[in-house]
Amino acid sequence: MVIVVAMIITLTVLGVMVFDTGLAMSDRRNLQAYADASALAGARSYGPGGSNAHWVAMQYLGSSLSFSVPTGACSGAGNCPAGTYSVNGYTITLADSWRFNGILNYPSVLDVVISHQQPSIFARMLGFSTLTSAAAARATVPGPQFNGAVYAVAAVNGDAEINGGGSAFQTVTGPVYAYGSFGANDGPHSTGVPSVQTNYDGTPCAGNIPNRLDNGGGGNGLDYHTTDGNPMPQNPNIGPPNNYDNAAPIPPNVVYTSAGMAKDAQGRWLPGIYSGFAPSGGLMNGGVYKIVNAPNVSLGNITNTVQMPSGVSDPAGAVAIVLDGSDGALDLSQAVLNGLDDLNPPGFAGLRDPMGTHNFVLWGSGPNPFTAGVTIGPHAGTDMSGIIYLPSSPYVSNGNSSPQFTGSVFVKSMTVTGGGNGQQVFKWVCGLTAVAGQPYDGGLIR
Repeated sequence: MVIVVAMIITLTVLGVMVFDTGLAMSDRRNLQAYADASALAGARSYGPGGSNAHWVAMQYLGSSLSFSVPTGACSGAGNCPAGTYSVNGYTITLADSWRFNGILNYPSVLDVVISHQQPSIFARMLGFSTLTSAAAARATVPGPQFNGAVYAVAAVNGDAEINGGGSAFQTVTGPVYAYGSFGANDGPHSTGVPSVQTNYDGTPCAGNIPNRLDNGGGGNGLDYHTTDGNPMPQNPNIGPPNNYDNAAPIPPNVVYTSAGMAKDAQGRWLPGIYSGFAPSGGLMNGGVYKIVNAPNVSLGNITNTVQMPSGVSDPAGAVAIVLDGSDGALDLSQAVLNGLDDLNPPGFAGLRDPMGTHNFVLWGSGPNPFTAGVTIGPHAGTDMSGIIYLPSSPYVSNGNSSPQFTGSVFVKSMTVTGGGNGQQVFKWVCGLTAVAGQPYDGGLIR
């Protein structure tokens, strides 16, 4: 009799556990479907013009979980913050993050976590009055992602001093950022900027977008003028741009320790990781090059194996050079390189970012940034296309040199020294972005 009673009690306990566990598992399956649907719908509503991701996610959840929005702090489209919401016994947590090394200036990953407490059926006989189920989903915007270059020239922690001597003419055709001041050190060397953003080929950008000067501090102490005599806004107290701090292009996982190892059968440089030295002179195959522990980085007379004209996409030969704090000074005096490998509009359905450069030609930020100087020597023939992002490096150019940059140049400070007849030219590329991802990326990622 004792054994029979014990068996009955055991079977009863097991039955209670099986029934209520099945109830909880069924509830969790439903919660997972709701979380997946809301995360997917919400993530598609991210964008640079403002996000409705949380509002859309809450609308989906309300339809599934029988509550209506607005609710709590989620009061409407564009006014529904991340955080935790409690409705109808459900606890909902919405959180934002970034993908692709965080290069975006808006979130692109939405996490949705749902937990639910409901009364138990039989488990209450064992002292468990409620059951808790939970599910989580993470979704991201379908690729690719884009982040605007913002400035043709940016000195993020100093002056953007661009001047020459004699009859030299200095020009910047896109928006400018200077933490200090922008222009030349005296009137005869004044830097010219058109009042509307102008493309690399000299045509105005679509929509006649006004040019501007953003300053990190107060007024501007250097001399600049507009090339057409029209006004150009100057905006003080603007924080320095840092939108590419963690956007390093990724090189192939192959390490070279000598020039002989790093060249193909035709003697052209190969993409990969260069340890203790840097490519110098000759031709660079398309792809990403990371340079570490190089005492100096003198690129010499170097160019792309497939070289497209300045400002034009180079999907077969674009290169990106990634530097870090272990490298010495960078000399660009004779470098002719194109890092642009995707200038297609956002709706383009073909392969994006084919060479993986993200439209950078030089990048040197992150937790161990490149801090050595960037040098442009006298009589330089520099011609660089793409985004140069070296925000911890001072740029110093000889006044008797005529470098041309097409795209966007971010440095710590910019100084042109000496006289001469150099022409420092910084051409804007209308709508230039850093690119990350391919069309098939995105959707549910957890």
